[in-house]
This record gives sequence, C-alpha cells and structure tokens, in this order.
Amino acid sequence: MIEGSLRNLPLVDVFQVVATSNKSGTLSLIRGRRDARVIFKAGRIQYAHLSPGVHLAEILVRMELVSVCKMLTLLAQGERERLSLPLGLAAVEAGYLDEEGLRAGLERQVFEVLSELLTWRSGSFSFGEEVELALQMPVARGFDAMSVLMQVAQGLADYQDGAVKPTAVYQQVGDPTKVEMPSVGWDVLAAVDGRRHAASVAAEIDLPERQAYRLLHVLERLGVIAPSPFPVEVPLVLLLTPSNGHGRLLRLLLARSRAFAHVETEAQAAIEFLAQNHPRAIVVDDHGGAGWQFVREVRRIPGKNHLPVVVLTGKGSDGGVLARARRPRAHILVKPFQELDFQQLLSRMVG
Repeated sequence: MIEGSLRNLPLVDVFQVVATSNKSGTLSLIRGRRDARVIFKAGRIQYAHLSPGVHLAEILVRMELVSVCKMLTLLAQGERERLSLPLGLAAVEAGYLDEEGLRAGLERQVFEVLSELLTWRSGSFSFGEEVELALQMPVARGFDAMSVLMQVAQGLADYQDGAVKPTAVYQQVGDPTKVEMPSVGWDVLAAVDGRRHAASVAAEIDLPERQAYRLLHVLERLGVIAPSPFPVEVPLVLLLTPSNGHGRLLRLLLARSRAFAHVETEAQAAIEFLAQNHPRAIVVDDHGGAGWQFVREVRRIPGKNHLPVVVLTGKGSDGGVLARARRPRAHILVKPFQELDFQQLLSRMVG
C-alpha cells in the first residue's frame, strides 16, 4: 500500500512510480466531496472514474456514439436490475455500440478524468494492489499511462493562462484568417453566435469544458471574439438528481438547450439553493417517488411556488390514478425520452 498527500507528492510523480514499475492495482484519490479511481494493470490504465465528474454516459452521447434515448434505457436497466456489468459493456451487449467505439469512449474518459485530477493541489491518495474492477473492463491492453499523462499535461500547458466564465456569451468580431488559430479553434469559433454561452459551446462541439473555456479565452485575446454587447439571458435551471450518470447527461442536455444547470444531489441542498437563487425552472430526476416529495416542498415555498417544474419518471412508476391525482403541479416526461422532446418541453418552460 502506498498512500500520502498530494501536497507532498504531486500526482504526476505517483503516476510515474506506478507506470514505470508495471504495477497492477487501484489508485484512489479524495479531495473534499470528490473521489476518483484509476485502475492499472501491468502499469497501463484500464479505467478512470471521477465522482462527481465526467461520466461515460455523457461522453458516449457527446461523441454521438449512443443516442440520449438509448443511454437513458441503459442507465435505467442498471438501476432496476443492479447490474454489475459496466455501462460500456452493457451498451455493446445491447448492440448500441461496437468495441471500437467503446474503446474510444473509455480513452476519452481517461483523458478527461486525468485532466481534472492533474489540477488537484490538495487531497489524499492511496494505491493498493486490488484490481477487482479491472476484470470487468473490456479494454484488454488498456492505455499507456505515460503517453496519456503527457498528452494531458501538454493540453493543460497550452491553455494555462486563463479561462472564461461558463455563462459568458461571445460573438465574432475579428478576422480569424489574420491570426494563428489554436488547435480546434475553428470548431470553437463556428459555435460562437452571440447567443450561446461558453458551457453550451463546449456541449455543442464535444470538447471538455475546461478546454473550451480556455480556448475561448485564447480567441478573445487574439481579437477574434469579444463579449456580446447585447444582454443575453442565460436561463438558470435547478437540476435535482441523486445519480452522477443521470446528472452529467441531463446537464449536457440543458447546455445544448442553451440553459445553465445548477446540479444538486440532495433535496435539502436544493431547497437551500432556492432560498438564495432564482432559477427559471426546475428539473427533477425522480427515483422511487422522492422527486415528487421535493416538488411538494417547492410548492410550499413563498415566491418560488410558481416555478415551472418537470419531473423525469421511469416507465411504470406512475403509482396509479389515485397517486397521480395527489401529485403537485408539474410537467411529466417519461424516461427514456428523445432529446428533442426534452428541448421542446424546456423551451415551453423557460422561453
């Protein structure tokens, strides 16, 4: 067992020890309420997970490898049947994804998790030689740890001089052909339209948010884009869900709809957020009826009881005619649903 503090031993050094020693095991990291696991086999990365944080469900949808409807079906099956089968393998078995696509999704997940972890300057880590989860991973050879680490470090170095706020709205003002555009800068520029906020730009072109915010900063510094001179309202939507997978996926859908999501996993924290903030709408991911109890509490809050609410429910969870009659006022969207249905409902709620 190897353990310590990231203040004393940077994560890069920990990775080098594990990779160059060809060790197998699980590297666990904790910082505040966030925890991560990176699984190694013979010094190669098999899997990386961060909670709360980027999730494979979100990545596969962003990469357009699996549709929103199919991903919601997989997530529901995993919860209902408590499957030990990982989400990616379940997608392959269902015929939604081939192994090449799964490998691409898992590699992207490893890259994005490490991109976040390498920014940690505090927290604790431990490495143990237990690889129970690695046995479930479909990637036989894994990913070269040092190669991935160098790619992540290079990406962070390229855009370390600044970033824009997630809700910032930009428009094109300069001639991009007269400057040296950064990598994927043209893709970012194509998504800038004077109405879409930075988080929505990242969702539109399938970029990790941190990278998109830094690229927008670079384009602004080059004089290619500038903050929109006209006030653009970015609708704030409160999202309540106990599931990291559902939360990241729904957060992506809200960003694609040009709304900005504030995510809470517990009802009490969501109530406290409402006391201090004024979202335009609320999205509740109902699990076992707890979502409806939260809506009842919202309807009793003075000044907030008018807020439009949509409750996302599973098939067969309506509880019968009597239960439906007793429910508080809210829109209902049954999972799995199409992304367009979600966008149209949200548009009616927030304009």
